[in-house]
Amino acid sequence: MTHVPPPREELRILDAELWQLDARRAQLLARRAHLIRLLHPALPPAPPADPPTAPRRPETTAPRVQNVLLVLGGILLTVAAIAFTLVSWGDMGIVGRSLVLATVTMAALAAPVFLLKRGLRSTAETVAGLGLALTVLDAYALHEAALTTVDGTAYAAVAAAVLAGTWWAYGREVGPLRLPLVAALAAAQFPLVLGAVAADAGPHTTTAALLLTAAFDTVVALRTSTKHLRVAAAVGVYGAGGWGVPAACVLSWEAVGPGAVARSAALLAFAAAVALYAAWRVPQRG
Repeated sequence: MTHVPPPREELRILDAELWQLDARRAQLLARRAHLIRLLHPALPPAPPADPPTAPRRPETTAPRVQNVLLVLGGILLTVAAIAFTLVSWGDMGIVGRSLVLATVTMAALAAPVFLLKRGLRSTAETVAGLGLALTVLDAYALHEAALTTVDGTAYAAVAAAVLAGTWWAYGREVGPLRLPLVAALAAAQFPLVLGAVAADAGPHTTTAALLLTAAFDTVVALRTSTKHLRVAAAVGVYGAGGWGVPAACVLSWEAVGPGAVARSAALLAFAAAVALYAAWRVPQRG
């Protein structure tokens, strides 16, 4: 007759046997893995792959090369026009000179309009720069051919004012081009100062011309919304103001007599008013 132990005792026996089976199973698995390693030796580890390299970037892009070539072409054409004006000027009559320069200038100024319609902005910018340079040669040629008796400094002052107004109107009419407006602002730096020099004005008048030019640049810098024009105007402010304000300080320091003191004080007061206006306007722009 088979002896059946009590349930508690039988459960203890079953747990012991299961534990022995688990231990035996672990031994068999370890032995199996060892035999597999003996029959199939592991392959040597593959060498690490080289890190991916970024594709080599070209030294120059096509648009950049195109812009450089356009600028070089514009410079060469300008040099050629200057050489024609200065070297070959005496070989032609006054009518021929005027016709040649006027025709080339008008063509150079009209070409950017058609180039912009075709989307060639860089080319239009270069041709416009050539046209602006030709207008300077036109002014020089006019003085050499018909206005030789006019004082050169006074003529340069008037010519700078006319060119500044002409270039500004041209830039506003053409539209997207940057160079005409910047060139107009650059030309506007000279009329007052050259006019004071041509008139043999004293240091107070010359300093006033510098401060007025700096004030004009300040107004342009604060009111324009175009970045490149604002930068050009700021350069003009630092240029004209960098000469005008120290000159006013020196004149005030060396002033002798009520008249000189009053004029020097007026210059300093004007410079301070321009600075206060700029300080008031800058937070509003921000």
